[in-house]
Parts: sequence; C-alpha cells; structure tokens
Amino acid sequence: MDDSERIAVLRKVEELLNEAADLMDSALHMSGMESRCTGRSDDIRRIASDPSDGGSVANIRRDLGHRNIEEPCWTQPLTSPKNQRFP
Repeated sequence: MDDSERIAVLRKVEELLNEAADLMDSALHMSGMESRCTGRSDDIRRIASDPSDGGSVANIRRDLGHRNIEEPCWTQPLTSPKNQRFP
C-alpha cells in the first residue's frame, strides 16, 4: 500500500468516526439519555479531526501527505524560530 492509498483509508476512517459521533448524538438525543454520555461524541470527533491533537487521524493523514517535508508547517507555531514561512 502506498501513501496515497493510506491517505484515502485515513480519510475514510476520519469520515466514519465523525459519522459515528453524529449517530451517537442522535441516538442519545432520541432516547433522552444524552446526559449519561456527555462529551463522548466530542472525544470521538477529537480523535478523528482535532487539528491541535498530533495523534488525530486528520493530522496523521496530513503527515503522510507531507512525508518528504522535514516538519509540516502546522507543527510550527508562528512565533517559532523553526517556522521559516513567516519570519
């Protein structure tokens, strides 16, 4: 499996995790028991897509897409001396 195939799989994983979180919210809302799982769907969304979580599926996918770049720009704060894009 090459990187483009891995990226496609990770994109699908992210999509399915977000869909699962939406279904979870809907099912809990219909049951009237959403208070029993407060924040659980948010945890799933964070794992799938949180840009500030280096281990999120979205960031892993981005890293694969930039494998040849030493450090992707989103890992470099604008104030960091490592960030050469914005001197």
